[in-house]
Amino acid sequence: MLRARLLVAAVGIPLGIVVVVLGGPVYAGVVAVLTILGLHEFYTLTRPYRPNLLAGYLAALAGLAGAYFGGLGGLLGGITTLLAFLFFWGLGGRLGDHLVGRMAVTAFGVVWLVLGFGHLVLLRNLDNGLALTIFAIGCTWVNDTFAYFTGRLLGRHRMAPRISPNKTIEGAVGGVVGSVLFALVVKMYSPSWFSLSDAAILGLAVGIVGQWGDLFESTVKRDLRVKDSGRLFPGHGGLLDRFDSALFAGIATYWGAVLLLKEGAPWPF
Repeated sequence: MLRARLLVAAVGIPLGIVVVVLGGPVYAGVVAVLTILGLHEFYTLTRPYRPNLLAGYLAALAGLAGAYFGGLGGLLGGITTLLAFLFFWGLGGRLGDHLVGRMAVTAFGVVWLVLGFGHLVLLRNLDNGLALTIFAIGCTWVNDTFAYFTGRLLGRHRMAPRISPNKTIEGAVGGVVGSVLFALVVKMYSPSWFSLSDAAILGLAVGIVGQWGDLFESTVKRDLRVKDSGRLFPGHGGLLDRFDSALFAGIATYWGAVLLLKEGAPWPF
């Protein structure tokens, strides 16, 4: 298991850095592919609820395209199109066909994944988007790594036994410490616009919020009675298992950059 995790990391991290550095359509395209794959995993897990796949996939592409070309307003507009589509689809559906459940599951997947991945697109498009995106993804990866090894070495007290029995308070603390340390390393290479206190605050926020994202996905899996969201990454599970923290970390980093570092515009309109 550990060997597989390290192998996936050894291949995935350099590829991810290359994609982030390239930015532009390449980065947006890769994020779009990841979003569709993540939605596919979620809709596969919730197949008994019969989500509207076409509506979900089209809303995902609309939201990501809106984020790339129109910023936050475009992202929200793309997601809103899903709600409008589901409304009119529901009006024409057959009563008693579990329309409410189908619409809820479809919208849940889009809001969760498109908001998360969409904010990674928004983040990359900021003035200092390259450094901030590496910051968000790096903090998330270091957070997961420190939490994993700290938990294995020192973990004694379970953090959320009903949701994720293997997670410990000691591991969570180790993950947050790792996230802050990585943030301070990024600060060393971004001296002109990133203060020491800003780095520490954002690192702390990403460390905490990223672990919320992990627990959120664990809650979804626990409710659906599955161990992994898929088998895309050996040793890691599915795409949602690998990117659950990054979805929340991207949102935290983007709004931290907007409100704390004054990057970009704070509101969509």
